[in-house]
Parts: sequence; C-alpha cells; structure tokens
Amino acid sequence: MSKSEKLTQFLVMIVAVCAVVVSVWQVRISQQHNKLSVMPYLDFFSGWASDSTWRLTLMNEGIGPAIIKSTELTYDEKVYTHWDAVLDAANIRDRRVNSTNVGNDSPFKIDKEIVFLEIKNDPLNPVTFGIDVLIRYTSIYGGEIQELTIGF
Repeated sequence: MSKSEKLTQFLVMIVAVCAVVVSVWQVRISQQHNKLSVMPYLDFFSGWASDSTWRLTLMNEGIGPAIIKSTELTYDEKVYTHWDAVLDAANIRDRRVNSTNVGNDSPFKIDKEIVFLEIKNDPLNPVTFGIDVLIRYTSIYGGEIQELTIGF
C-alpha cells in the first residue's frame, strides 16, 4: 500500500469520526430543544371577583404541562399543606368562598386555571392576612425545580 493510499484511508477515518461526533452533538441539541419546548410556566393572578370577594387564581401559561412537586401555605411561620388548616390558623375560615388544594406530584396541564382561593374581603378597606404561598414545580422531563410565591 502506497503512502497516498494510507493517507487517504487515514483522512477517511478522520472524516468518519468527525461525522459521528457531529451526529452525537446534534442529538444532544435536539434533546435540549425538546425539553425546552415543553416548559411550563405557572403564575398567580389575583383580583376582585365581585364587590366583596377576592380571588387568587393559579394558571399554567407555559407551553408544556407542569408537575407540582409541593405546595406550602405559611402563616405565622408555620407551614401547612392545605387550606383548611391555614385558614383555621389565621382564624378566617368563615370568610372562604372557594379553595382548591393541590397535592404533591400533581400534573397541571397547559392553559389549566384553578381558583386557588376565593375569600370574602372589602375592596374599599382590604385586609392582608399574612399568608404566604409557595409552589414548587417542574416540567414532565424533571430537571430544575421552579418556585412560585405570593403573599396576601
């Protein structure tokens, strides 16, 4: 085998190895793109539902479903997992009109909207209750845990 044939075979092998490296790189980029293409984005919206009712709504505005890992309701530095307990602790359970508890590892689809809490209040003299809400969630691919918080 001549030197030129050996050189040609060596260069062909280098080109083949480069093609494999580029293919692996493309697959990784494609996987990252697929994960980003289904990222959830949970957000709270609050406002007056009527003349005497304040509403806290939870909505997924992202382009993929969320997995809610945990929900923490905090009042007076104590953590609760459901509305009955925190509203009892704050002594305002009788003001509740509607509430929704979200369990751990619950799926939350795209464009889903729930009334998280609806409570009687006076828009002319609104009362803050000292309750903080923390929701931890992730995408269906797992990965980094996102946190959503609000206090009222």
